[in-house]
Amino acid sequence: MHVHDGAFFVVDVSSSWDPFEPSDHRGLGLSAEDDLVSLTLEAWDDEPEDQRDAWADVVTGVFRSETGEVCATTLHSDVQDGFLLLGEPERLWNVRVYTRADDDADPRERFLIQFWPREPSTRVVP
Repeated sequence: MHVHDGAFFVVDVSSSWDPFEPSDHRGLGLSAEDDLVSLTLEAWDDEPEDQRDAWADVVTGVFRSETGEVCATTLHSDVQDGFLLLGEPERLWNVRVYTRADDDADPRERFLIQFWPREPSTRVVP
């Protein structure tokens, strides 16, 4: 994925999230050192095993998906990339973001983003 100005976002495909508004858990703002990143999005039924030993940085949080599907996008374009079907719409998801810098074999900065249902499994009423 190409990013501009070192910033990209993971959002619900409805794209109703505004990165300049106060957070309501509907988007992840991410920062990259380079203009080219490797992004992996994963959906899990339960919390996946912690992989922090293989990654430089780890951040956890909560994500709200209106449609049950997410994608990556940049601030300066309407291009959406890296689609992932999470499941049930109008739900809260736990999210874990792993990052690590590039290496000699692959110059892209790597991001692994994992989603799993937030318990209890209740729908969010907008």
